Amino acid sequence: MRDEGHTGRWKERVKDLFDVHREERRGVLVLMAILLGFAGWVVYEQWLRPPKQHDLSRQRERMEAWIASRSQAQGDTVPLRLFHFDPNVTVREEWRELGLTDRQVDGIERYQSKGGRFRTKKDLARMYSIKPEQFAALEPFILLPDSFQRKAYADRKYAPHEHGDRSFAERSPTIRERAPYERMAPRSVEINTADTTALNAQPGTVRPAKGIVNYRDKLGGFVSMDQLAEVYILGDKPDAVLKLKEFLILDTLAVRRIPINTCSVEELAAHPYVRWKIAKPLIAYRTQHGPFAQVAAIRACAAVDEALFRKLAPYLSVE
Repeated sequence: MRDEGHTGRWKERVKDLFDVHREERRGVLVLMAILLGFAGWVVYEQWLRPPKQHDLSRQRERMEAWIASRSQAQGDTVPLRLFHFDPNVTVREEWRELGLTDRQVDGIERYQSKGGRFRTKKDLARMYSIKPEQFAALEPFILLPDSFQRKAYADRKYAPHEHGDRSFAERSPTIRERAPYERMAPRSVEINTADTTALNAQPGTVRPAKGIVNYRDKLGGFVSMDQLAEVYILGDKPDAVLKLKEFLILDTLAVRRIPINTCSVEELAAHPYVRWKIAKPLIAYRTQHGPFAQVAAIRACAAVDEALFRKLAPYLSVE
């Protein structure tokens, strides 16, 4: 009986909770309708509403006009061909063929008009107008040395004067005098024309001299001092490579080039950068599509990637 009384009291309380007047019930229904309407609006906006179509034709026209005016102002171009050049004598038209804009050429000409001169390849990279990726593409074709050797301080000894007063220089047993600055101080040996005898005459080259000459002859000549590291005997000796660079100079005009339009697959495969894996598809591409109009056209062959092209291009010609 006690449990039945307790249950009855709870029922009465629940009944009192939902026992509201007509006005209160109406207010609750209106509030629920508002909440349901708001929830439906949110669902529609988030998931059901179709995307609004905007007319971007005018904005697109303005953007294209802006890009066209900007390209015209900067004179943006695409490299037409790569060729070996000396930046000290290259004219505007040749710079344009190499992919430089009018604004970049203007910067180079202003530098030269003030007496500026390019002595090494890195001098061109220091031009603010030249982008790093542009210099990376042009570097193998620059007809300048990678670096030059400055003449060190020389010890000059003076013998004591036998008569009269001696000057300060004469009183000093040794005077360290800086030698005159030389713009293009030549090094001892030109690497592309030297034989093993000339290389062996230099300190530290008795052993690698033969390997350097053999690899040079297979390449057709060095176009960069960094290629010394590719010589088998010098591959794991960076200190020896640095020591060799101290007395070597590089003449890229002595490089022997392969006529890509007339060479045989055997001649092309003999080059260390090519071998048979590249020579066969490259000659097959030439046979199918005809002679190459320029060296850069070999990039159309699937076997020649960008890295290989940069290494191989200085050794090819279309003559």
